[in-house]
Order: sequence, then structure tokens, then C-alpha cells
Amino acid sequence: MSEKGKHIKLEDNSELSKNIFDVPEGYFNSLQSRLIENSESLLQQSDELKKLPFEVPTNYFDELTDSIMDKTIGAETKVIPITRQLWFRVTAAAASLVLVASFYFLLPNQAEADHSLTDISNDTIIEYLNAQQHSNENIFDGLDSLDLILDDIIAEELNVFADVLSTNTELNYDFEYFDY
Repeated sequence: MSEKGKHIKLEDNSELSKNIFDVPEGYFNSLQSRLIENSESLLQQSDELKKLPFEVPTNYFDELTDSIMDKTIGAETKVIPITRQLWFRVTAAAASLVLVASFYFLLPNQAEADHSLTDISNDTIIEYLNAQQHSNENIFDGLDSLDLILDDIIAEELNVFADVLSTNTELNYDFEYFDY
């Protein structure tokens, strides 16, 4: 691209040098009076906002602690012992029974698990472990091939992008800025 095409001067283009904004007639003549009116109304509003609409009663904070103390210290509280009620005892016994029963029935019996493994031959266990190991290796082999496929896609897309840049010169702009 030539040096002449890179720079645009405002003086050379009559469309760019036109003022496209219009101001109504007499706009600046009444501007000062309108600004003063608006500022005065804002000052009046701010004075009204400074007034507090709520008041604290006289001697409120002096009497506050005495009022709280009278309401809390002098009051009798009714104590209801929880252990004397029948429903509490029955509920506690039922909960204990459920807890013991759940431990007994839900925990696996270790002796049965050990006995069931003794019935399986060592060769069968070794074959199973080898099969599991081979299946895990096959999973990792698939990941390597996936990486190769993704690399090919990226390379192909980059080549397409480079071709587009080489065929469309308007996309290959330097973006240099000069101060005049």
C-alpha cells in the first residue's frame, strides 16, 4: 500500500469538514438564565433534604438501660424439665433402638466377604486384573489419537486463515497512526 493512501487529511475532504450539529436559535442567549434557575431549584431541594423527619424522644437514652433492666431481671421464668416428660423418654429409647439396629443390619459382614473371595482361583483374579489394565491402556491410546486429530484441525484452520489474508489485501493493514 502506498504512503499516500494511508493518511486522510480533513482539509481535503469537504464532507468531513462540515459541522453536522445544529444549535437552535437563541440557545446560548438563554443558557445562563436556565442554568441559574436549575441550580437554585437544586439548592432548595437539598435544603429540604437536610431536615431530619424523625426525632428522638427526650431522655430516651438516659432511660433506656433502666427500661431494659426492668424488663429482663425482674421477670420470673418458667422452667420445664425435659427429662420428666414421658414422650421424651419414649422417643429417646426408640431412637437408640433404631441406631443399634441400623448398625447391626447395615454394616457388611466381614467374614462373608473374606469367604467369598476364597472360592475364586488366583488365575481368575489375575486375568481380571490384566483385562482391566488393558482396557485402561486403550483409553489412553484413544486420547493420543484425539490430540493428533485436534492438531490437524488447528493446522488446517490456520492455513485457511493465512490464505484469506494473502488474497484479501484490505485485511492486511498495518494500523499505523501518525500525529500531525
